Amino acid sequence: MDAIDAVAADHRTTRVEAREAIRDAIVTVAEQHGEVHIADVRPLIPTWAAPSQIGAVMCALRRQHVLVPTGEYRPNGGTASRNAAKAAQVYRLAGPIQTSAA
Repeated sequence: MDAIDAVAADHRTTRVEAREAIRDAIVTVAEQHGEVHIADVRPLIPTWAAPSQIGAVMCALRRQHVLVPTGEYRPNGGTASRNAAKAAQVYRLAGPIQTSAA
């Protein structure tokens, strides 16, 4: 298990709740836009969710082939880490997202 998997699997209650909120946000964005980009997901995530959880969940979903890159990139939009202009991949939701309870 590497660091990404460890963060994505963190069992603490707030981490579990954060992952659920992130997954819900991803599904909402996919339903509304037909694609998923971090700049669209981030505003839907509660402020109490650790920023590292966002990237870990998205990376884990990509590894599971649930999020599939479209080949497009857009600016990240994240100003907290000076990544606003950094390119971030656009994904499509290729399958159902497993919940923590599953």
